[in-house]
Amino acid sequence: MKKISRLAATVLAAAVALTSCASTKTEAAKPAEISGKTTSIILVSFGTSFEESRKATCVAVEDEVKAAFPDFYVTSAYTSSLIRNKLRKNGIEIFSVDEALKDAQSKGFRNVIVQPTHMMYGLEYNEMQELAEPYKSRMHIVFGKPLLATKDEISAVLATLAKNVAGTKRALVLMGHGTDYFSNFLYAAADYQAKAEGHPEIFVGTVEAYPDCATVIELAKKAGYRSVLLEPLMLVAGDHANNDMAGDEDDSWKSQFTAAGFEVETLIKGLGEYPEVRAIYIDHIKEAMASPENAE
Repeated sequence: MKKISRLAATVLAAAVALTSCASTKTEAAKPAEISGKTTSIILVSFGTSFEESRKATCVAVEDEVKAAFPDFYVTSAYTSSLIRNKLRKNGIEIFSVDEALKDAQSKGFRNVIVQPTHMMYGLEYNEMQELAEPYKSRMHIVFGKPLLATKDEISAVLATLAKNVAGTKRALVLMGHGTDYFSNFLYAAADYQAKAEGHPEIFVGTVEAYPDCATVIELAKKAGYRSVLLEPLMLVAGDHANNDMAGDEDDSWKSQFTAAGFEVETLIKGLGEYPEVRAIYIDHIKEAMASPENAE
């Protein structure tokens, strides 16, 4: 009986402790009216050390956001510490997500719109949100959607890229990054959607997941294509585009398609170079600003 009483007392104490923790949890900061004086915009990218592509993509997106929101404080953060360190050696300082949030806080902003340039929801998107968690009691933080968040955005991007092979008999093979997160299904879904929307010439694969290069080669063969244009389905045309896609090594996509009998051309152009893609990021920021979360 005493053992049961002690157990009950322990359970009761734990329940009280949990209730106490819940009641003392710091509340999230309330939003201020959205304006240039109260709100900072942080653009979050993985980053790239390929300077030409970085300027044509990451910097181009930032410049366009600044032009669209001239009264707002806009800055960029790269999630890759390796990329930030490489850039620092060349005299280029880029914030991490944590540093960008500290910067916004030090400048007295009450609202922060965090707009990722990521392709999809996934591990990097989740990690970005986790990094912002400690700041939510001091600033009202809202996250914009990734690029390919809905069917409409996938459709818009595919239609833009399809112009690169319009009027030809070539297939357009888009090489995405790929992830072991469940959202990787988006690549196969985008391939299916392309064909459903009248673009049988588009094939979508990934470097590090499924559909892989071998799968895309077989699908393109079965569809009767013998000539392909390879293009990255990534914000930047960095290491993956230059080496994994267009490199001369035997395992590059260019080499594998060539070995399979295809006539191959490569287009080393990041998605951030397309005005239509940059416009989607602008729309996502506008949506984040209009979010019910920003209502008093």
